[in-house]
Amino acid sequence: MSLSGPAQPAFDTACELLERILAATSGLSSEQLDAAPWDDSSTLFILATHAISATEWNFVEVLAGQKVDRSRQSEFDSRAVSVDDPHRLLSERLAGAKATIESALAGLSDDAWDGPHYHMFMDKNLSGHELVVRALAHTAEHVGHAEMTRQWLDAQ
Repeated sequence: MSLSGPAQPAFDTACELLERILAATSGLSSEQLDAAPWDDSSTLFILATHAISATEWNFVEVLAGQKVDRSRQSEFDSRAVSVDDPHRLLSERLAGAKATIESALAGLSDDAWDGPHYHMFMDKNLSGHELVVRALAHTAEHVGHAEMTRQWLDAQ
């Protein structure tokens, strides 16, 4: 699918960031995916689950106005040891999110980039451009956290 205007670089960047988080989980056991470097830190499984869901929610629901079935709390409660194949689950989740984001961006009108789009966690209206920048920055923060957690796991 070909996207126009700012949609294509926004989509490409979101995909690149999310793929980096998935790469940080590669080859790890469920126990490693559920390990955290300190008590109040998120695990790689939580980071991946949350980053995929939050990115999808920002693009699809907030920007494009299409309802996304999401429970933010369940993202932070997720555990790799509670599923049969956490790597397959994350890969399938990412593939589904990419398809949903791409479809939402393809149907986006030019006016949607001007906004306003209400972001409930920020409690304010944003233009589409500002929303995408903030969404990508949020995802990038989780990429850094995931990559540092992976380095910590590799050093164990």
